[in-house]
Amino acid sequence: MKAIRIAISAQRLAAGLGFVCAALLAQPALAGIEGLYSVEGQNPGQPGSYKGEAQIKQTGRTYTVVWRIGQTQQIGTGIVIDNVLSIVFTPVGPARPGVAVYSISGDKVTGGVWTSLGSQVVAEEVWSAADRP
Repeated sequence: MKAIRIAISAQRLAAGLGFVCAALLAQPALAGIEGLYSVEGQNPGQPGSYKGEAQIKQTGRTYTVVWRIGQTQQIGTGIVIDNVLSIVFTPVGPARPGVAVYSISGDKVTGGVWTSLGSQVVAEEVWSAADRP
């Protein structure tokens, strides 16, 4: 009787693991967007433009993004859903944190919009893959 219970428990465990594995495999693959990008944009509601770079590194199911614009640096964490990279970021220094949403084409981020916490306007930013064709 004990052997039958163990066999049934093992079957249930195997079925449960199979279900979990199938669910994980059904998740959409994350885009291979890692790398160095050149960025160009404009601060929300301000004249003039800026140029800099952004580095993306995959960290599990999320991405770490580091921008370097002139002497400033921002660090963010992003997720990809349906060819969209959404990032929450915070500047290194006294500026306000913000949110950014970028489009992905193929395996590259192409650009999008961002804003700072409490702002009522957004700004566009264009990305070009600097380390890949």
